[in-house]
Amino acid sequence: MGKDYYEILGVPRDASPDEIKKKYRELVMKYHPDLHKNDPEAAKRMAEINEAYEVLSNPEKRAQYDRFGAVGAQGGGRGGFDFRDFGFGGGGDFFDLDDLLRNFGFGGFGFTENRRSTRRESEAPTRGEDIEFPITITFAEAILGTKKEITLSRKEVCPTCHGSGVEPGSGYVTCPTCHGTGILKKVQRTIFGDFITQTTCPTCHGTGRIPKQKCHTCGGSGVVTETKTIEVKIPAGVDTGMRVRIKGQGHAGLHGGPRGDLYLKITVLPDSRFERVGDKLYYTAHITFPEAVLGTKINVPLVEGGYETLRIPPGTQNGAEFHIRGRGAYMVGSRRRGDLVVKIQVDIPTNPSQEEVLLIEKLKEIYDSKKTQ
Repeated sequence: MGKDYYEILGVPRDASPDEIKKKYRELVMKYHPDLHKNDPEAAKRMAEINEAYEVLSNPEKRAQYDRFGAVGAQGGGRGGFDFRDFGFGGGGDFFDLDDLLRNFGFGGFGFTENRRSTRRESEAPTRGEDIEFPITITFAEAILGTKKEITLSRKEVCPTCHGSGVEPGSGYVTCPTCHGTGILKKVQRTIFGDFITQTTCPTCHGTGRIPKQKCHTCGGSGVVTETKTIEVKIPAGVDTGMRVRIKGQGHAGLHGGPRGDLYLKITVLPDSRFERVGDKLYYTAHITFPEAVLGTKINVPLVEGGYETLRIPPGTQNGAEFHIRGRGAYMVGSRRRGDLVVKIQVDIPTNPSQEEVLLIEKLKEIYDSKKTQ
């Protein structure tokens, strides 16, 4: 065999006609030359795919290929690939990429079928763009949640033209770039035919018309940039790097479309007293050696302010941990609050007084006597 058409299409040798057609559709979408204009091999690759499909989609040619490993003049059928097999082309050499994809059931490739549908789509309500806004909050605000007032610049519907972009009392004229079609066509020559691609007109954005006079306030865009101060709610439990979505507080939409969303990018200031791990807060409490031996009570600071008294039992070892329930961090979206974990550090004197040295030596004598008993 020469070329392996089954391998080219990526289908098994017992593939059904529907499977072959489905795979070909996928390959057209993936490798069509118009989608890879900077790839000099794209047209050659697509021609090979077309050749394989032309054979395997024809029962007689496929049978001949399966039996002899080749088709062509000796097989009694016309060689090469003809887009007229799919019901368009009209005997000419031109075909439209959008028509090709639409005939395969893709409904076009983002191109418009006619000026009316283009105008409907381009003037349809369009959702506004989102805004990302950096915000810095304190450690306590992140743990407990807070409300903040922020000032930002965002697009608002033009108060003069109400979003139309047209000067009040003016009207529309036919777009001089596309002559009212809303689309621009481009012919591209390839080794297996001339392709006609369609793009939305950049002047009228597909409407086929432009304002006779643009709105003096917004310059025809339909929106104006304004500075707004709004109150936002930050939920409890956020942490640095998280984004909080504030629905409907982004840029204004076009043609009556909804607003975009506002995303707050969170940065949390550290608190030297606490370390956060998930929903737990860690606090290191320093006590003296006698306090560790005899026991004591300490005041543990709380992230929301104030203190909670914690009893340290006699004989507490260095590194011991005690949990204060429900005084840690929330997790976003949860009503449960974690624990505040108090880690004990027993401080050893680095420059003891003479009196402390005498007492420690006396204590050492007691320890030594216990060892000899």
